[in-house]
Amino acid sequence: MRRVLLVALPVLGLAAVAAFLILRDPTPEAVDLTAPAADAVGAAGIADDGTDEGGDVDAGDGGSAAADVVVDPSGTWTVRTDLVAFDGAAGAGSWVGYRIDEELATVGAFTAVGRTPDVGGTVVVAGTEVLEATITADLSTLTSDSGMRDGQVRRRIGDRPTSFELSGPLAFEVPTEPGAAVVVDAPGRLRIGEVERDVVVVLAASLDGDVLVVRGAVDVTLADFDVVVPRAAIVLSVADVATVELQLLLTRD
Repeated sequence: MRRVLLVALPVLGLAAVAAFLILRDPTPEAVDLTAPAADAVGAAGIADDGTDEGGDVDAGDGGSAAADVVVDPSGTWTVRTDLVAFDGAAGAGSWVGYRIDEELATVGAFTAVGRTPDVGGTVVVAGTEVLEATITADLSTLTSDSGMRDGQVRRRIGDRPTSFELSGPLAFEVPTEPGAAVVVDAPGRLRIGEVERDVVVVLAASLDGDVLVVRGAVDVTLADFDVVVPRAAIVLSVADVATVELQLLLTRD
């Protein structure tokens, strides 16, 4: 009987792991740089008179413009995490995250996605230029579909500070259609822990009423930031390059 149990337990363990991998939720979609702001703001509750649905005055300096008017984005915009509830799987709310390809035993190719809503920052706009932009994120709260992976990531990244700062003023073209996304290549400094590197983040910005939505993505080589790729028996390989993604909802001060 003891021998049967010793044989059966590993088999049952592998079966449980396989079942978990097969039944796990599908990989969240990559951030869509062409999506209109309304897709992200839908549940924000910003009313046309510049107040939220609870009656508080919104941070904007004049309320929403008419739907057929392109709004002047000038001002200082601050990241908000309270407008839409964070949902990492659905990509809702303000967040920063990663995508990285893995090769898993019994499953094959898989894209791991982790996201955190612990973000902050400001963007300063004057006319058709972004004068300053700084974004911060707490990578110690990154969450994916696997608690085991999350634990490995936290042990390697810990509470190391992470930020992106625009290198200098960035010109853009004001869209002719309200809510349309403006896509730009934004050079800046990405910091993970004590390592800083020059990167170019593809950013897309769009307005919906009083909410500015900024989405972005950039590929980074993990070794460049002294990030050691987590390993596990069931993980056959992990890519050396990850995509850093972000979606931020901001309102004007």
